[in-house]
Amino acid sequence: MHKSRYGSDRSKKVINFIKEINKLCKKFELSISHEDQQGGFEIEDYDDCYTAWMLQASDRTKED
Repeated sequence: MHKSRYGSDRSKKVINFIKEINKLCKKFELSISHEDQQGGFEIEDYDDCYTAWMLQASDRTKED
């Protein structure tokens, strides 16, 4: 496990997963964002701020 900049532990598998998602976002010039109220995802034009948001994801897997 690795410590994120927010202190939560993340497995290498989750770190690599997030990196691959971010590569796809750049490739297709699209970003995944989050709707605050209902928890749904939205697809937006590419913006680095959404990449930063994705990097804050918590690892809720059981993987070490």
